[in-house]
Amino acid sequence: MIFVARNPRAGLAVCFLLLFSSRAAALEWVGGLDSREQAETLLTRYSQNLAQHPNQASVHVQRGNIHFLMHDFDSAIWDFSKALDLDSTMDLAYFGRGMAHGRNGEIDAGINDLTVYIKRHPDSSLAFTKRGVRYLWKGDRMQARADLSKAVALNPRNAEAHDDLGVVYALDEKPAKAIQHFRTTIKIDPSYQKAYHNLAMAYFITGNGAVALPVVDQALAMRPNDRNALLLKAQVLDSLGRAGEAKMARDEAEFLPEGNWSERISIQ
Repeated sequence: MIFVARNPRAGLAVCFLLLFSSRAAALEWVGGLDSREQAETLLTRYSQNLAQHPNQASVHVQRGNIHFLMHDFDSAIWDFSKALDLDSTMDLAYFGRGMAHGRNGEIDAGINDLTVYIKRHPDSSLAFTKRGVRYLWKGDRMQARADLSKAVALNPRNAEAHDDLGVVYALDEKPAKAIQHFRTTIKIDPSYQKAYHNLAMAYFITGNGAVALPVVDQALAMRPNDRNALLLKAQVLDSLGRAGEAKMARDEAEFLPEGNWSERISIQ
């Protein structure tokens, strides 16, 4: 989903791209799986279990997690819904279904499920983070900011929430606050690649290309085939009068895919 903001200093329309968490985050959510083969093995195991014992709500949740990981969101929603039919107290099914609805483009349904989970778990920084992102997807920056601020208050070391809150402030044209949150993300988790991208973007739109360049280079060192980061680097190099290097970066980016979904700022 693309949001456009005007950068008055540079006279540019800057596009902000907000999507769901990366594949790595999805893998972490279902327990540290690191290959599709492992996911398929678990899927087969859970399906065989349910064929023999179909009324196990917790197994439906586990299988729903695997469907989610494999981007089969309709199947994930079915499993989470079945779990809730069997046991309405299965809170993780509300969380999982909220995540899957969001990825399936059913944002309001996703927010509703996450709201149920939050009512039952009001101390969940993660749930506030995920609901905040979904509010941002539907353009409700006020509610997104409230949820993400709550997530940070509940867990000041929630790197994802800081990064997403920085995106909200960037869209609200409050770059100083955005920079603060992006820098906090990196301090908490130096491996959080998209925070480097977002921080570089924030520096760039405030006219600090010389400061942005080493930051976007760090993002590329961590993920060399990041198309969005290469396009950002090209813009930064252009702003520094280095047109030849900018063209090289742009040419390289042209042959790269868009990449995994991630909550990041991007430019076109």
